[in-house]
Amino acid sequence: MVAWTVAALERTPVVEAIILVAPPDSLDDFEELRRENGWQKVTAIVPGGADRQQSVWLGLKVMPTETEWVIVHDAARPLVTPSLIIAVWEAAQEIGTAAIAALPCTDTVKRSLDGVVVAETLEREQLWLAQTPQVFAADLLHQAHEQAIKDGCVATDDAMLVERLGVPVRLVMGDPTNLKITYPTDLLLAEALLREGKKGRA
Repeated sequence: MVAWTVAALERTPVVEAIILVAPPDSLDDFEELRRENGWQKVTAIVPGGADRQQSVWLGLKVMPTETEWVIVHDAARPLVTPSLIIAVWEAAQEIGTAAIAALPCTDTVKRSLDGVVVAETLEREQLWLAQTPQVFAADLLHQAHEQAIKDGCVATDDAMLVERLGVPVRLVMGDPTNLKITYPTDLLLAEALLREGKKGRA
């Protein structure tokens, strides 16, 4: 999954350098992956934290000071394409702050307080399912993480941290095949998409 993800990032012209955040006990394995795959843009492989938010923060801390824009992407979405990355990057540039890939919700969404009984039905027309990549002005993302640390806020994606600052985040139409690998069946589907050539490589 990491190899698929990095391969897409390496093919993306707007990506100049990649900081790979890995489990602390797997750094040697990732270094071996870098050698085996000949990754050219991976400039650092650093140990991650206890959760996703901490891992992004640790990656930001080794980011070159001159960095202007940051693309955050999860290896759990290994079928990302360069074209989607570029689309989100361009949208962030246009708005000047941040943009994320997301899909409009097509299912009826129920809210439950106890996981047993429906409390209410939400308006799906207003709901979007966030994906990565997510692109941010580097100083803005750094500020958002610092503020979250001060406030003790834990978020499930970086856009939420930026939203807390009152900064607009633009939505960019995501890709249904930019699926998140959560269950073994997801991996089987991803492998099938790659094998059958149904996933665009552009």
